[in-house]
Amino acid sequence: MAKYWVIGGTYQDTGFDKPVGDEARIGPFDSFEDAEKHWSKMAWQSVDDANSRYRIERDEEYWVVGGEYENTDFDKPVGGAEERHGPFASFAEAEKEWSRLAWQNVDNCNCRYRVTEG
Repeated sequence: MAKYWVIGGTYQDTGFDKPVGDEARIGPFDSFEDAEKHWSKMAWQSVDDANSRYRIERDEEYWVVGGEYENTDFDKPVGGAEERHGPFASFAEAEKEWSRLAWQNVDNCNCRYRVTEG
């Protein structure tokens, strides 16, 4: 599941690329709506400061899902539930695990894995 963060603070100028000190990282929030409520609070608290800005960022999560299935329709996992490996912070990390699992089971035509988001 994706997590949302409110990030920002006061910056050296209105280019908003050089923070004064460290940027605040508030969260994680489970939904965009929860993050937006906090963002609104922070934005209104600093509305009179032209060098302050806050934004919402989403952390992605990737999972490798699959395993052995009863047949090559891949609709009925053996044991009733698919394996879940992760979470991984990037698609590249998940893809590396997917590749490892796929090659580990390359000779079993009833095994299949995929990378999913969230």
